[in-house]
Amino acid sequence: MKAPARLNLRPRPFNAIKAGSKKVEVRANKPSVRALRESETLIFVNTETHEQLSCIIERMTLYPSVRALLLAEGTSETLSSTNDLEEGIRSIESIGDYKKIIAENGVFAIRVKGAVPFLPR
Repeated sequence: MKAPARLNLRPRPFNAIKAGSKKVEVRANKPSVRALRESETLIFVNTETHEQLSCIIERMTLYPSVRALLLAEGTSETLSSTNDLEEGIRSIESIGDYKKIIAENGVFAIRVKGAVPFLPR
């Protein structure tokens, strides 16, 4: 059995997923993200506290741009910092090399469900 994939999250988006208000994680189309599959378990790791959440990937949708993703998915279940479309685009594109990668390869909306605390054995 394959070990669940892990994605690091800053505290604000981690807590929004934990609370159920954020249901869609946005990730640049990189090989590690392309390897994720619907119905698989995904572990989110809080980068500050190292707390972990286990979720099921309900759906993965590839979009050509952050704007297209946010227009299709909406901002309320996608962003944890704002509901403003333009601010959300700027925020996502400011992460590391996301702007360049997304322009070349697109961006994934990863819809998750069933976030529960994950306690490693």
